[in-house]
Amino acid sequence: MNPTPVQIRRAAPAKFVATNARGAEITIGRSQDGADFSPVELLMAALGACATLSADSVISRRLGDDAAIDMVVTAEKDVEADRVTSVETKFELDMAKLSEADQAQLVKLVTKAVDLTCTVSHSVEPGTPVKLTFA
Repeated sequence: MNPTPVQIRRAAPAKFVATNARGAEITIGRSQDGADFSPVELLMAALGACATLSADSVISRRLGDDAAIDMVVTAEKDVEADRVTSVETKFELDMAKLSEADQAQLVKLVTKAVDLTCTVSHSVEPGTPVKLTFA
């Protein structure tokens, strides 16, 4: 099943609104122009959100349904080439109630869940062709 289209519309100079088929909206702008997400930050958020959603049930089963699942996403950018060269998604989980062996097992299971089911990283890692067209 293909994802539903996302509509991007200009709201003001250098400010856009993305709307999905279900009606959710997010504002997008340049990082130097205010609090809106930049396109690179959206890419980082997509990678982090995909990883956390992929691992949510595995983590919940081991740490509880109310466990905090936090993620920090950082990126390196080659300014000259104008491209992101690497992204790190880092889970921040309170695993203190687990034994060291159980912590290691949870890390292994989370890694496997993300590796198997994160469509965004599956798309970014090998490089996804982007075709520019005009209507």
